[in-house]
Amino acid sequence: MGTSLEELKTGDRVRVQGGRNFEKFHGGMEGTILENSVDSRNMRVQFDDAATAGPEPLTVAYRHLEFAPERGGYRAGQAPQVAGAEGGAKPNSQAPKEPQGPLLEEHGDFRTRQLVQLGGLQSAAAQELNGRLARLRRYDPAGERWEVDVRNGLGIKRLKEENLTAPPKPQVPSGLQVAELKERGNKAFLEQAYEEAIAYYAAALELLEDDETTPPEAEDPKYTAVLYSNRAQVYITLCREVHGEEKQVSKEARMYAMRANMDSAKAIDLDPTFGKAYYRRGCAVLGMAPSASRAKEAIHCLEIALSGRASGGKDGIVLPNAMRHEVSNLMDYAKRRLDACVEAAVPDVEQCRENCRQQ
Repeated sequence: MGTSLEELKTGDRVRVQGGRNFEKFHGGMEGTILENSVDSRNMRVQFDDAATAGPEPLTVAYRHLEFAPERGGYRAGQAPQVAGAEGGAKPNSQAPKEPQGPLLEEHGDFRTRQLVQLGGLQSAAAQELNGRLARLRRYDPAGERWEVDVRNGLGIKRLKEENLTAPPKPQVPSGLQVAELKERGNKAFLEQAYEEAIAYYAAALELLEDDETTPPEAEDPKYTAVLYSNRAQVYITLCREVHGEEKQVSKEARMYAMRANMDSAKAIDLDPTFGKAYYRRGCAVLGMAPSASRAKEAIHCLEIALSGRASGGKDGIVLPNAMRHEVSNLMDYAKRRLDACVEAAVPDVEQCRENCRQQ
């Protein structure tokens, strides 16, 4: 099994996956990790190609990166060498050809953005994908393959429908206490088993809000706030995963953003000093369709988060020092989003907050 991105440390090397093409980074570019934010699933990377990326480090989402233990392991336009192919010998098999015609969003029982489980792959190189979860992107009718974005930073693969199945529904064992459910939810999130994480957090919240059982954790509203905030982070991650490289916000991505918005708002209601919850609400609002009112609301939430300190800042807001850079980066993005939005009338911030609550 390959090294997961969550395991990488400052100083490790990463590479932009093939097929990515952005203004400041593209497939094949390599760089050094300056900071690995497992919670937000992104990294600050100092790229070697300063002419393209610029002199400053860039924050890049996990889904664009892969571990690069050796320099120069990828070059755009070069196929990897096949064992036994030297001296003109023909390889035994070939990788599927790149798509030549238009790609489809639906085919058979499958559709773009759908979550699937991979299986039945026989080659030595592909067997580690069996059992993995992936998100469908586009179907190539000429090659009869789906482009699938595999979790755990394994990148885009092109697979036949016979290797795709619906993932099993997460099962939560009975008899677990609130703390155990929370711990299992946290572990599932780190393992990118997001659907399991949601199931565990939901079960924990159900116990906390059950008037008949009343576990001891129910006495502390901050404990419940953490669970809502944790589940909000899972929804934010799923929103980003579903959105992928699409220019428009799909209804699936918007649904996850709205759920994250509701959970983070609930966390703030339970603990108004919870800086991380304000940050996650800012993320959630920005995950919806762009508008000036949402950008303004996100800025408001992020300003509150940034007013916090590890030991409690203004109004008692608590924000870990390790998150300040991350929150500041999102604040810059929210301001750019606001500048890019054009609306006939921008509601004031109080009206913005009320609008977001009602969605």
